[in-house]
Amino acid sequence: MQVSTKLFNQQSVNQFGKLTEEIQDLQAKVATGKNILKSSDDPVAAVELSAAKEQRNILDRFKRNIDSAQRRLDLADGTMQQAINVMTRISELAIQAANDTNGVPERIAIRTEVEQLANVMLEIANTRDAQGQSLFAGYHTNSQAFIKNVDGTFTYKGDRGKHTLQISESMNVATSIDGGTAFETVDTGSGRKSVFDIITNIVNTINNADALSNQGSARAMAALDFKVPRDPQNWSFTLQGGIGSSNVNITVSEGNYNDVVTKINALTATTGVKASLDNDTGRITLTDTTSRTIKISDIEIEGDDFATDEVKSYIDFNTLEGSGAVVGSARRLTDTDQLISSSVMDVKKATDHLSLQRAFLGAQINKAELQRDAIDQRIISTSEKISDLGDADMAAIVTQIQSLLVNRDAAQQAYAKISQNSLFDFIK
Repeated sequence: MQVSTKLFNQQSVNQFGKLTEEIQDLQAKVATGKNILKSSDDPVAAVELSAAKEQRNILDRFKRNIDSAQRRLDLADGTMQQAINVMTRISELAIQAANDTNGVPERIAIRTEVEQLANVMLEIANTRDAQGQSLFAGYHTNSQAFIKNVDGTFTYKGDRGKHTLQISESMNVATSIDGGTAFETVDTGSGRKSVFDIITNIVNTINNADALSNQGSARAMAALDFKVPRDPQNWSFTLQGGIGSSNVNITVSEGNYNDVVTKINALTATTGVKASLDNDTGRITLTDTTSRTIKISDIEIEGDDFATDEVKSYIDFNTLEGSGAVVGSARRLTDTDQLISSSVMDVKKATDHLSLQRAFLGAQINKAELQRDAIDQRIISTSEKISDLGDADMAAIVTQIQSLLVNRDAAQQAYAKISQNSLFDFIK
């Protein structure tokens, strides 16, 4: 190997360059605050740091989902509370309308308010979130959940899709309820009805309240005048006489009332009531064998489970005096579903149903809040790991820089001293 002044100078310059590069790398760490600027600095730590950062990004996405879910759930929760308030007010109005002290003008005013509350309920059911998406239309977020038809009925235009967001690796949270579940599945005991059907039911019962009675009673003698369609209908009602009461099940159609007479007379030993039919007028006369009160109540007509604007099947119940003449005015009796008292119960069931839907939303809100706490803890833990792996130890790096600067300066001074002489000066 040849040794020369040129080689010595080149080796010195290379050493100075390495020291300067190392100092620059350390200065870059101080400037960025990062301990790992490139994977070659610490390959194992670099892999762990990359994995920790990816995990934190995932946790940040989960947290953003939780924020989004909570905003939508809070809106849905408030909306359902508004719906409950509307149904509560309708219940109050229905009870008020059932009071016999109210006349036609008062009931018209009550009916008008209920009709306006139906429109309010429609607006509630068509609530949209901050992005303009329908809250209760399922996956049909760009359309209205419910529409009001020309005939005054309401139709659900959405589907049964349920929106969810992922808030952890293994957990999703529902962000709303579809309109079918929220407003159309009220269990009334006689089938499922929509909230809007129940409100319409209330309107119809209030409209007919002045014409209908929940029962008819007379002393000793009464007359029944049926108004029924041509097609046979199955009826049932409670008949009470001087001896007792019994449930009567009959089949009637226009002009055909023989079954009524037959069934009532078959129960005379139980009720004390006898029936006779005037074939010319179709009127049925009831006579109590003990001259006590005759009463008919709790009428059920098969297929009539919803109040209609116009009552088409009914009995006009008249009190008769001894001569057979009608005394007073007739009481019109029909299916109990046409009465306000029955519709009030449906309103209560609708209110309970909406409360259950709100309880579901509350459970989802609690679920999201609990998961938020868990995610926050995981983010803190992951951030601490990222800091341990990636953040620079300033004190140690500054000390290392000072040491390298001292070494570089000493080396440069030694080089300057040595370079004053050539190789020939050392071999003299």
